[in-house]
Amino acid sequence: MIRFIKAYWKTLLFFAVIGLLGGFFTGIYMLDSYPADIKQQLLDELNAAGLGQAPADIFMGIITAIQSAGYGIVLGAIGIWLGKKTGLWKDEKSITKKPLLITLAVAVVGGLALILPDILFFGHYSEAIMESYAVKPTIPYLLATVTYGAIIEEVMLRLFWMSLIAFVLHKLFGKKHDKPTVAILVVANMIAALLFAAGHLPANAQLFGLTPVIIVRCFLLNGGLGLLFGWLYRKYGLRYSMIAHGGCHIVSKFIWILFV
Repeated sequence: MIRFIKAYWKTLLFFAVIGLLGGFFTGIYMLDSYPADIKQQLLDELNAAGLGQAPADIFMGIITAIQSAGYGIVLGAIGIWLGKKTGLWKDEKSITKKPLLITLAVAVVGGLALILPDILFFGHYSEAIMESYAVKPTIPYLLATVTYGAIIEEVMLRLFWMSLIAFVLHKLFGKKHDKPTVAILVVANMIAALLFAAGHLPANAQLFGLTPVIIVRCFLLNGGLGLLFGWLYRKYGLRYSMIAHGGCHIVSKFIWILFV
Protein backbone atom coordinates (compact mmCIF):
# COMPACT_ATOMS: atom_id res chain seq x y z
CA MET A 1 0.00 0.00 0.00
CA ILE A 2 2.79 2.44 0.93
CA ARG A 3 4.58 1.63 -2.31
CA PHE A 4 1.36 2.20 -4.26
CA ILE A 5 0.76 5.59 -2.61
CA LYS A 6 4.36 6.66 -3.25
CA ALA A 7 4.03 5.69 -6.90
CA TYR A 8 0.67 7.35 -7.59
CA TRP A 9 0.10 10.10 -5.04
CA LYS A 10 0.65 12.81 -7.65
CA THR A 11 -1.92 11.24 -9.96
CA LEU A 12 -4.47 10.90 -7.14
CA LEU A 13 -3.77 14.46 -6.01
CA PHE A 14 -4.43 15.63 -9.57
CA PHE A 15 -7.74 13.75 -9.59
CA ALA A 16 -8.67 15.28 -6.23
CA VAL A 17 -7.85 18.87 -7.25
CA ILE A 18 -9.69 18.55 -10.56
CA GLY A 19 -12.56 16.92 -8.68
CA LEU A 20 -12.80 19.92 -6.35
CA LEU A 21 -12.72 22.43 -9.20
CA GLY A 22 -14.93 20.47 -11.56
CA GLY A 23 -17.40 19.52 -8.86
CA PHE A 24 -17.72 23.12 -7.73
CA PHE A 25 -18.54 24.42 -11.20
CA THR A 26 -20.78 21.42 -11.88
CA GLY A 27 -22.79 22.16 -8.75
CA ILE A 28 -23.26 25.79 -9.78
CA TYR A 29 -24.42 25.06 -13.32
CA MET A 30 -26.64 22.20 -12.15
CA LEU A 31 -28.45 24.57 -9.82
CA ASP A 32 -28.87 27.07 -12.65
CA SER A 33 -30.49 24.38 -14.79
CA TYR A 34 -33.00 23.27 -12.14
CA PRO A 35 -36.67 24.19 -12.61
CA ALA A 36 -37.97 26.95 -10.31
CA ASP A 37 -39.85 24.53 -8.03
CA ILE A 38 -36.76 22.39 -7.39
CA LYS A 39 -34.66 25.50 -6.70
CA GLN A 40 -37.25 26.67 -4.19
CA GLN A 41 -37.28 23.25 -2.54
CA LEU A 42 -33.51 23.45 -2.11
CA LEU A 43 -33.77 26.94 -0.62
CA ASP A 44 -36.41 25.71 1.80
CA GLU A 45 -34.15 22.85 2.87
CA LEU A 46 -31.26 25.27 3.42
CA ASN A 47 -33.50 27.50 5.54
CA ALA A 48 -34.67 24.51 7.55
CA ALA A 49 -31.05 23.54 8.20
CA GLY A 50 -30.19 27.08 9.33
CA LEU A 51 -28.12 27.77 6.20
CA GLY A 52 -30.50 30.18 4.55
CA GLN A 53 -27.90 32.97 4.53
CA ALA A 54 -25.49 30.96 2.39
CA PRO A 55 -25.77 31.46 -1.39
CA ALA A 56 -27.45 28.34 -2.73
CA ASP A 57 -25.15 28.04 -5.75
CA ILE A 58 -22.00 28.24 -3.61
CA PHE A 59 -23.40 25.69 -1.16
CA MET A 60 -24.32 23.36 -4.02
CA GLY A 61 -20.88 23.82 -5.56
CA ILE A 62 -19.09 22.96 -2.30
CA ILE A 63 -21.15 19.80 -1.75
CA THR A 64 -20.56 18.62 -5.32
CA ALA A 65 -16.85 19.51 -5.11
CA ILE A 66 -16.34 17.33 -2.02
CA GLN A 67 -18.24 14.48 -3.66
CA SER A 68 -16.25 14.75 -6.89
CA ALA A 69 -12.90 14.87 -5.09
CA GLY A 70 -13.93 11.69 -3.27
CA TYR A 71 -14.67 10.04 -6.60
CA GLY A 72 -11.28 11.09 -7.90
CA ILE A 73 -9.33 9.71 -4.95
CA VAL A 74 -11.27 6.52 -4.14
CA LEU A 75 -12.30 5.40 -7.61
CA GLY A 76 -9.00 6.63 -9.00
CA ALA A 77 -6.96 4.50 -6.58
CA ILE A 78 -9.10 1.41 -7.09
CA GLY A 79 -9.12 2.01 -10.84
CA ILE A 80 -5.34 2.23 -11.06
CA TRP A 81 -5.02 -1.04 -9.11
CA LEU A 82 -7.58 -2.75 -11.35
CA GLY A 83 -6.01 -1.20 -14.44
CA LYS A 84 -2.62 -2.64 -13.53
CA LYS A 85 -4.19 -6.06 -12.94
CA THR A 86 -5.93 -6.02 -16.32
CA GLY A 87 -3.16 -4.36 -18.31
CA LEU A 88 -5.35 -1.34 -19.07
CA TRP A 89 -3.38 1.08 -16.92
CA LYS A 90 -0.27 2.45 -18.56
CA ASP A 91 2.40 4.28 -16.57
CA GLU A 92 2.70 7.02 -19.14
CA LYS A 93 5.72 9.27 -18.80
CA SER A 94 4.96 11.58 -21.72
CA ILE A 95 2.46 12.23 -24.49
CA THR A 96 3.59 10.89 -27.86
CA LYS A 97 2.80 12.38 -31.24
CA LYS A 98 0.87 9.63 -33.05
CA PRO A 99 -1.57 8.81 -30.21
CA LEU A 100 -2.07 12.54 -29.62
CA LEU A 101 -2.97 13.18 -33.28
CA ILE A 102 -5.43 10.28 -33.21
CA THR A 103 -6.88 11.63 -29.96
CA LEU A 104 -7.31 15.13 -31.41
CA ALA A 105 -9.04 13.63 -34.45
CA VAL A 106 -11.44 11.80 -32.12
CA ALA A 107 -12.06 15.08 -30.29
CA VAL A 108 -12.96 16.93 -33.49
CA VAL A 109 -15.17 14.15 -34.83
CA GLY A 110 -16.79 13.70 -31.41
CA GLY A 111 -17.41 17.42 -31.04
CA LEU A 112 -19.15 17.51 -34.41
CA ALA A 113 -21.12 14.38 -33.47
CA LEU A 114 -22.52 16.17 -30.42
CA ILE A 115 -23.95 18.99 -32.55
CA LEU A 116 -24.70 17.89 -36.12
CA PRO A 117 -27.13 15.03 -35.34
CA ASP A 118 -29.27 17.48 -33.36
CA ILE A 119 -29.35 19.98 -36.20
CA LEU A 120 -29.83 17.45 -38.99
CA PHE A 121 -32.07 14.88 -37.31
CA PHE A 122 -32.99 14.85 -33.64
CA GLY A 123 -33.97 18.52 -33.51
CA HIS A 124 -36.75 17.82 -36.01
CA TYR A 125 -38.38 15.41 -33.55
CA SER A 126 -37.89 17.37 -30.32
CA GLU A 127 -38.39 21.12 -30.05
CA ALA A 128 -36.78 21.03 -26.60
CA ILE A 129 -33.45 20.03 -28.15
CA MET A 130 -33.25 23.04 -30.44
CA GLU A 131 -34.64 25.35 -27.77
CA SER A 132 -31.73 24.33 -25.53
CA TYR A 133 -29.30 25.81 -28.06
CA ALA A 134 -30.98 29.21 -27.80
CA VAL A 135 -29.31 29.75 -24.42
CA LYS A 136 -25.54 29.91 -24.77
CA PRO A 137 -23.43 27.89 -22.30
CA THR A 138 -22.41 29.69 -19.11
CA ILE A 139 -18.84 29.98 -17.81
CA PRO A 140 -19.48 27.48 -14.96
CA TYR A 141 -20.91 25.02 -17.49
CA LEU A 142 -17.90 25.36 -19.80
CA LEU A 143 -15.46 24.93 -16.92
CA ALA A 144 -17.38 21.93 -15.61
CA THR A 145 -17.27 20.13 -18.96
CA VAL A 146 -13.48 20.33 -19.28
CA THR A 147 -12.79 19.43 -15.63
CA TYR A 148 -15.48 17.18 -14.19
CA GLY A 149 -16.61 15.94 -17.61
CA ALA A 150 -13.20 15.27 -19.10
CA ILE A 151 -11.32 14.09 -16.00
CA ILE A 152 -13.66 12.79 -13.29
CA GLU A 153 -16.06 11.07 -15.69
CA GLU A 154 -13.13 9.29 -17.28
CA VAL A 155 -11.86 8.24 -13.86
CA MET A 156 -15.28 6.83 -13.02
CA LEU A 157 -16.28 5.24 -16.33
CA ARG A 158 -13.03 4.19 -17.95
CA LEU A 159 -10.44 3.89 -15.19
CA PHE A 160 -12.81 2.39 -12.61
CA TRP A 161 -15.79 0.78 -14.34
CA MET A 162 -14.13 -0.45 -17.51
CA SER A 163 -11.19 -1.83 -15.53
CA LEU A 164 -13.52 -3.43 -12.97
CA ILE A 165 -15.69 -5.05 -15.65
CA ALA A 166 -12.60 -6.36 -17.45
CA PHE A 167 -11.24 -7.72 -14.16
CA VAL A 168 -14.49 -9.53 -13.32
CA LEU A 169 -14.94 -10.92 -16.84
CA HIS A 170 -11.34 -12.15 -16.80
CA LYS A 171 -11.90 -13.94 -13.49
CA LEU A 172 -15.08 -15.54 -14.85
CA PHE A 173 -14.08 -16.42 -18.41
CA GLY A 174 -10.37 -15.86 -18.97
CA LYS A 175 -8.51 -17.69 -16.24
CA LYS A 176 -6.35 -19.50 -18.81
CA HIS A 177 -4.67 -16.19 -19.66
CA ASP A 178 -2.55 -13.94 -17.45
CA LYS A 179 -4.35 -10.82 -18.63
CA PRO A 180 -7.81 -10.22 -20.12
CA THR A 181 -8.06 -11.02 -23.82
CA VAL A 182 -8.86 -8.35 -26.40
CA ALA A 183 -12.40 -9.76 -26.62
CA ILE A 184 -12.92 -9.26 -22.88
CA LEU A 185 -11.56 -5.71 -23.06
CA VAL A 186 -13.88 -4.91 -25.97
CA VAL A 187 -16.90 -6.23 -24.07
CA ALA A 188 -15.83 -4.28 -20.97
CA ASN A 189 -15.59 -1.14 -23.11
CA MET A 190 -19.08 -1.73 -24.53
CA ILE A 191 -20.62 -2.21 -21.07
CA ALA A 192 -18.81 0.86 -19.69
CA ALA A 193 -20.03 2.90 -22.68
CA LEU A 194 -23.62 1.81 -21.97
CA LEU A 195 -23.20 2.84 -18.33
CA PHE A 196 -21.73 6.16 -19.50
CA ALA A 197 -24.78 6.78 -21.70
CA ALA A 198 -27.22 5.68 -18.99
CA GLY A 199 -25.57 8.11 -16.57
CA HIS A 200 -26.67 10.95 -18.86
CA LEU A 201 -30.34 9.92 -18.85
CA PRO A 202 -31.30 11.94 -15.70
CA ALA A 203 -29.93 15.15 -17.23
CA ASN A 204 -31.67 14.40 -20.52
CA ALA A 205 -34.93 13.73 -18.67
CA GLN A 206 -34.66 17.06 -16.88
CA LEU A 207 -33.83 19.03 -20.02
CA PHE A 208 -35.92 17.31 -22.68
CA GLY A 209 -38.13 14.64 -21.12
CA LEU A 210 -37.50 10.95 -21.66
CA THR A 211 -39.13 10.25 -25.00
CA PRO A 212 -37.98 7.34 -27.23
CA VAL A 213 -36.14 9.84 -29.45
CA ILE A 214 -34.26 11.31 -26.48
CA ILE A 215 -33.33 7.85 -25.18
CA VAL A 216 -32.02 6.78 -28.60
CA ARG A 217 -30.13 10.07 -28.91
CA CYS A 218 -28.54 9.62 -25.48
CA PHE A 219 -27.33 6.08 -26.09
CA LEU A 220 -26.25 6.75 -29.66
CA LEU A 221 -24.27 9.93 -29.00
CA ASN A 222 -22.97 9.39 -25.47
CA GLY A 223 -22.58 5.65 -25.90
CA GLY A 224 -20.77 6.05 -29.21
CA LEU A 225 -18.35 8.58 -27.75
CA GLY A 226 -17.91 6.35 -24.71
CA LEU A 227 -16.75 3.54 -27.01
CA LEU A 228 -14.15 5.84 -28.58
CA PHE A 229 -12.91 7.04 -25.18
CA GLY A 230 -12.68 3.44 -23.99
CA TRP A 231 -10.75 2.45 -27.10
CA LEU A 232 -8.26 5.25 -26.46
CA TYR A 233 -7.92 4.16 -22.83
CA ARG A 234 -7.26 0.55 -23.88
CA LYS A 235 -4.96 1.43 -26.77
CA TYR A 236 -2.94 4.37 -25.48
CA GLY A 237 -3.83 5.15 -21.87
CA LEU A 238 -6.17 7.18 -19.69
CA ARG A 239 -4.67 10.58 -20.44
CA TYR A 240 -5.66 10.22 -24.10
CA SER A 241 -9.28 9.39 -23.28
CA MET A 242 -9.33 12.46 -21.02
CA ILE A 243 -7.91 14.70 -23.74
CA ALA A 244 -10.42 13.37 -26.26
CA HIS A 245 -13.32 13.80 -23.84
CA GLY A 246 -12.35 17.36 -23.03
CA GLY A 247 -11.66 18.10 -26.68
CA CYS A 248 -15.15 16.93 -27.69
CA HIS A 249 -16.65 19.39 -25.25
CA ILE A 250 -14.42 22.24 -26.45
CA VAL A 251 -15.21 21.63 -30.13
CA SER A 252 -18.95 21.18 -29.58
CA LYS A 253 -19.26 24.26 -27.35
CA PHE A 254 -17.19 26.33 -29.80
CA ILE A 255 -19.61 25.42 -32.59
CA TRP A 256 -22.59 26.03 -30.30
CA ILE A 257 -21.43 29.51 -29.29
CA LEU A 258 -20.37 30.70 -32.74
CA PHE A 259 -22.63 28.99 -35.24
CA VAL A 260 -25.79 27.53 -33.67
